[in-house]
Amino acid sequence: MRRPTIIILLLGSNAWWAARLLDAGISYAYRGDSLQQTTEALRQSLAIIRAAVPPEATRESVLAAAAAAAPGAHPFEKEGYVWVGSLGLRFAENGRLAQAVPAWSPLGDEGE
Repeated sequence: MRRPTIIILLLGSNAWWAARLLDAGISYAYRGDSLQQTTEALRQSLAIIRAAVPPEATRESVLAAAAAAAPGAHPFEKEGYVWVGSLGLRFAENGRLAQAVPAWSPLGDEGE
């Protein structure tokens, strides 16, 4: 083989490996983010289960438990749910927890 052909092949091979490495890095970052969201949602779910079970449980006690399990989360209301960290919580008229959905699922598909 001539020298220019070898150089072109080496450059092409290096570009291919660089693209593969970049793709692997992006996939790794998404996997880490997904793991963090799932871990937070599980932690919150366990906290709100403990808070929602007693008959005297209120909306405020459930929201406090969810917020305590998701440090840095700021609750907000949207589309009938109170979003705290990775969970959306919907409450019945009597203030009891009616539904909880993870942030990554379509609303209304979970728990009904």
